[in-house]
Amino acid sequence: EVLDWVYGLPFSRRIPAGFPELAMARFSVITHRGCIGNCSFCSLALHQGDRIISRSEESILTEIRHLAEHPEFKGYVDDLGGPTANMYGMDCSEPCEDGHCFRCPKLDRSHTRLICLIREARRVPGVKKVFVRSGIRYDLAMESPEYVRELCEHHVSGLLKIAPEHVSASVLRLMNKSRQPLEDFRRLFKRISKGRRQHLKCYFMVAHPGTTEKEARELARYLKRLVREGERPVEGIQVFTPTPMTRSTCIYYTGLDPMTDEPIYVPRSYAEKKAQKRLCLS
Repeated sequence: EVLDWVYGLPFSRRIPAGFPELAMARFSVITHRGCIGNCSFCSLALHQGDRIISRSEESILTEIRHLAEHPEFKGYVDDLGGPTANMYGMDCSEPCEDGHCFRCPKLDRSHTRLICLIREARRVPGVKKVFVRSGIRYDLAMESPEYVRELCEHHVSGLLKIAPEHVSASVLRLMNKSRQPLEDFRRLFKRISKGRRQHLKCYFMVAHPGTTEKEARELARYLKRLVREGERPVEGIQVFTPTPMTRSTCIYYTGLDPMTDEPIYVPRSYAEKKAQKRLCLS
């Protein structure tokens, strides 16, 4: 109810002088707050919560109807999403036994609410296109080919954002990222998007704790393969940056995994971090 009230306020959607960057989100619509991913390097759950709180479908559709009445609206909803676009509707009223919703067997991974929402959103009079430009969790999307089909057919123009972050199993474990094979999702996406000029935009990270030259070269080889196959991953390679109160930052500072007390290699010098990134861009 609180989210519905907040996003139901009469925002002007004017772009303040000196802030042209806001134009990209001017006609965006937030669907939910929170993230259940629990990525080790991300502080999102600390300021939005580690559970999903979704707005009601009617609140979202009402906001889109108001957008359609805006004198400068051209018919395009810039983004319909949130911290992770396809976590909409994955609310849970009961706390998980281990505190990790993502692993909970009660989690509704069907994307049913979200599919119904995006279908209704594009039926709003005055709306030509509803884009989903927020990133999605590909390991969740794998469980709903119907959702991926809706995205490809109606809501993605050229690039679909996902964040595998790495390909090394040991680094992914420290990141608490999915080890669901990225290739499985790439095959699904290629099959569904066949005949369309659509690509995956994959975000990867270098110099995360646990990344030696060996793991950096493993990622570099994979990126070169993606480029050969026509993907565009080089736009989304970032160097790990410590963020307050996260597990990855604790490892970065102490050189120990706080969950196991295991010593972890940490690339610390500027030169080593840049070298790992150069490997991926060469």
